[in-house]
Amino acid sequence: MARDKNQRELNFKPLFKNFGQNEIENNNEIALLHEEIEAIYLIDLLGLYQEEAAQKMNVSRPTLSRIIRNARHKVANSLIGGAKLHIHDQKDNYTVAICSDVEEKLINNTSQGKYILIFEIKEKSYKLLKSLENPVFFQKQKPGMALPKLFVENNVNFFLANEIGAGLKNSLLSKGIYTILKKKIKFDDLSNIPI
Repeated sequence: MARDKNQRELNFKPLFKNFGQNEIENNNEIALLHEEIEAIYLIDLLGLYQEEAAQKMNVSRPTLSRIIRNARHKVANSLIGGAKLHIHDQKDNYTVAICSDVEEKLINNTSQGKYILIFEIKEKSYKLLKSLENPVFFQKQKPGMALPKLFVENNVNFFLANEIGAGLKNSLLSKGIYTILKKKIKFDDLSNIPI
């Protein structure tokens, strides 16, 4: 008799959910489960060992091993066979980081802001989860080195900023964190992120 499936901890928010080639007609579609893209994100993108990734997903290491094996098989099948790949995204909420010089207002929304405000967005409303001192401002660390690590530790999906350097943008993207640029950022923008 099969046992009940544990609740998976899914933090990665895929921005793109459909992939496929356009050169020949192929109506085959492969569905990648959210837990499978989460495993690819943790192991192949972040470089975690299976034991660490299993803990983050709240599953056993053998279960994670099966999940990643299935995910890689589906991706390989899509690449080699030309089938369209679709990701099932079960994550209705996501996490956004914004840098600001003041905790109560959004001022100086660049990577140099004094504070990092981390918000949870759920059902079109936002809640401040935490406010951190920005190591870029207080410790004079490089944004491309400090922020991606800090954002991964806090399960950030999006970084909302006025402007951002190419190095930081690429460093964030390599960790699966998407950047959204806006000239003027208001708190209301948090619940209207186009995903």
